[in-house]
Amino acid sequence: MVVIDLFSGAGGLTEGFMRQGFEIVAHVEKDKWACETLKTRIIYHFLKSKNDLEIYFDYFKRVNGYRNIEESRQTIYRKYPEIKEKLQYEVLNKAFGNPLEEKNVTGIDEIIELLEDSLKYKNYSSTDLIIGGPPCQAYSLVGRGRMKDKAETDKRNYLFRYYKEIVKHFKPRMFIFENVPGILNAKKGEVFKSIVDEFKEIGYILLAGTNDDPKECILHASDFGVHQSRKRMILFGFRDDLNYQYPDFKKYAYSFENMTTKNAIGDLPKLKSGQGSDFDTLNYVSNEGESLSAFQRLMRADSIGVINHKSRSNQERDLRIYKKAIEFAESGKRLMYTDIPEEDRTHKNEKAFLDRFKVHMKNEIPHTIVAHISKDGHYNIHPDINQCRSLTVREAARIQSFPDNYIFEGPRTAQFTQVGNAVPPLMAEAIAKAIKEYLNKEISPLYR
Repeated sequence: MVVIDLFSGAGGLTEGFMRQGFEIVAHVEKDKWACETLKTRIIYHFLKSKNDLEIYFDYFKRVNGYRNIEESRQTIYRKYPEIKEKLQYEVLNKAFGNPLEEKNVTGIDEIIELLEDSLKYKNYSSTDLIIGGPPCQAYSLVGRGRMKDKAETDKRNYLFRYYKEIVKHFKPRMFIFENVPGILNAKKGEVFKSIVDEFKEIGYILLAGTNDDPKECILHASDFGVHQSRKRMILFGFRDDLNYQYPDFKKYAYSFENMTTKNAIGDLPKLKSGQGSDFDTLNYVSNEGESLSAFQRLMRADSIGVINHKSRSNQERDLRIYKKAIEFAESGKRLMYTDIPEEDRTHKNEKAFLDRFKVHMKNEIPHTIVAHISKDGHYNIHPDINQCRSLTVREAARIQSFPDNYIFEGPRTAQFTQVGNAVPPLMAEAIAKAIKEYLNKEISPLYR
């Protein structure tokens, strides 16, 4: 089951498919740090297939910064020299675009040629599946709110055409196009209609779900065992000569009881503002009298400790606001900007973004982790008043369902962006299981 992953990010979608035995022959991703994260994860899966995770754990323990990644990987390369070539073919650090109009982009013909080389490297002549989703900021309601009028002309509204050209060239049996629900409303619905029509022109049917109204087909990550309130569109495309129907993704979902912030991140090492480490491995600690939740046990599997767990250093003013926000949360309320003492307010706007300081309530499901967490942590405050800080990368990754052995490379800002933009791996794995059912033709589809 041969797969190409486009707009790969840190690899959340890939992770789910790799766990189900799909072979990802190539990733195309423009961000260099996300590419380094992809490489590290490919190394992990390679070493796991060799029953040699000890050498991965050695890398896990030796990483002490993002400027010496290749140096830290040398021990792995010396034992498995083939990995270096494997990474060159499987991770393509390229941005789609027109080189005649934009800087630092690669034309579609060159990317297709590179993807052909990746297939040949693995001795494949075709691909079964293409997965991925163009950057979604221009589609998302939050992104469009920040961009205002620019959202209507943003070129990211049309990056799907590069995705379409890849599908047109490689002619996979099907594809998975993941995105935010805002894609349905972008340019008053014109973008989504264009996507459906243009795929139809190249011989592919695109379904948004089992309901004729796409707006009724929005999926919730929490229905897949992800401890997070997160909405997503999973568009399913297939060649029009195939009689496929929209898969029953939820059939393969993980199920956990009490999907709360506490059961997602409550077992991680406790930190105050400025404490922890971006790259050093922190030991797991046991919370006296408390057992691990099923989700926590799953996240800890095949891991020797906690990495990417460094808290931001906050100003005293922010810490005062965080403390007040947590006190409100403990009484079941949300802090509004107007609740903040005037001496701690930074602007006089009392009409917009009144909930910009938001706590992940201890006994409720965490709210959506988005890429803006890389800018500040105000919308992602830890519920423990004794810690009184914003979430770390590892905590955000847990809420996104990334396992603890998943290393995010690059500076912390880049790590946060990778986590916020990712597809939750547990959701991706359920999707992969349903697609594998189709590709193997084991049973008949359930829905039209």
